[in-house]
Amino acid sequence: MSVADTSLPLAAAISVAAGAISFASPCVLPLVPGYLAFISGLAGGEASASGQPRPAGSTPTSKSAGAGAVAVMSPPRRIVVPGALLFVGGFACFFTVIGGAFGGVGSALAAHRSLLQQAGGALVTLMGLFMLGLWRPAALEGDTRAFAAVRVNGLRAAFPLGVVFAAGWTPCLGPTLATILTLSASGPHSDPGRGAFLALAYALGLGLPFIAVAASLSRGLRAVAVLRRHTRAIERAGGALLVTLGLLLVTGLYGDLLAALRPFLAQVTTPI
Repeated sequence: MSVADTSLPLAAAISVAAGAISFASPCVLPLVPGYLAFISGLAGGEASASGQPRPAGSTPTSKSAGAGAVAVMSPPRRIVVPGALLFVGGFACFFTVIGGAFGGVGSALAAHRSLLQQAGGALVTLMGLFMLGLWRPAALEGDTRAFAAVRVNGLRAAFPLGVVFAAGWTPCLGPTLATILTLSASGPHSDPGRGAFLALAYALGLGLPFIAVAASLSRGLRAVAVLRRHTRAIERAGGALLVTLGLLLVTGLYGDLLAALRPFLAQVTTPI
């Protein structure tokens, strides 16, 4: 990264934060236990006391309460963690390819970068209003159900499930992903490498919490349950940030912000 390209560290930080906001959104976070169960491999005929299918290879443990013992299924970490890594790898590959393509578009249209930035800023502002609940067009409410699209389960399904998740989960991923693609196409040094890098940073922000939950399953699922009580507040906070960023892009103040931060950002190094 050249010293002049001080926008990349800030854009990368925004990308990681956008991914984390996507993970905590109301239509991703509640599905995390289901995705973990699916990629662990479900044994359809067997169910736990909660009525949920038991992951293949899991072993029941008992929590005794007097005369009645409740069976709780604990899928082995050696299955869940590799499945989570493959799932994250699937959507990370998809996002990286899309981000590289948008970076290439920005490079090809360098002469119109100012217009691209304003148009992208308007889109980011609309996506922020979507997350705030002030603008909810029906076209953005549709999605592709990843479980229905992938016919097998277990580790074989994890990678393609991640790809389908990335391609089809529009309501949750679309607003934040649109922000990353805008930064990829309208940055001062747009190119495919930059776009791919920012998209990968977004995927890490979305994927690392998922892997953390898989790695410490019982504690992770308890943390998910706590976060679920605050998903609307997190989504609205993310929407407010997107509206702010969008307005900065539309008005050109984003460049002024970069100029003010240049002494600090110039000290940050990135892989590209």
